[in-house]
Amino acid sequence: MALYYPAFLDVKGRLCVVVGGGEVAERKIASLLECGARVRVVSPEATEAVQRSAEAGTLSWERREYLEGDLEGAFLAIAATDDRSVNSTIAQEAERKKVLLNVVDVTSLCSFVAPSVVRRGEVVLAISTGGLSPALARKLREELEKSTALEYADLATLLSEVRLELREEGARVAPDHWQACLNEEVLALYRKDKRAAKERLKESLLWSAR
Repeated sequence: MALYYPAFLDVKGRLCVVVGGGEVAERKIASLLECGARVRVVSPEATEAVQRSAEAGTLSWERREYLEGDLEGAFLAIAATDDRSVNSTIAQEAERKKVLLNVVDVTSLCSFVAPSVVRRGEVVLAISTGGLSPALARKLREELEKSTALEYADLATLLSEVRLELREEGARVAPDHWQACLNEEVLALYRKDKRAAKERLKESLLWSAR
């Protein structure tokens, strides 16, 4: 089994091509648009949601079958078709043009696999089984979404502010001290009074830095 190197891609303003216009393609397109990508869809047919997005100018839609050359200038491509021959041709073009490619449910043709994603505010958790079991990835995602541990994600903005302030003050805090200070007390206080939580966290971090 291939081992995949985990990474988060910045697709903002980059051209991403999606071949296919069905429900699976629709979900892939929505994720790309959410991340600010420039999306081009190539498909003779598309779901109503994709059509509406095209009419609104949110994406461009080439209403036809895939043609070799459609990946020109693309940063990333997704093949969401049921045609093995088309998927193979897309994979060959992507390889030649060094375009990152995900072929839905065909990991052997992929240069990257799309993980199951858990989002909470600014925090994103990506789960992958390397293509072995999408059902397991979804199950893990659903369990994580219900986990109380995910509540710590709400502290992301607060932590960023404190980190910047400590840096400006010249204070250095070891990573393990950061983790030690991220406790249930701070989380509970954050729910009641964000300013108080910030002061408590900063005080604890400065004490540990002494």
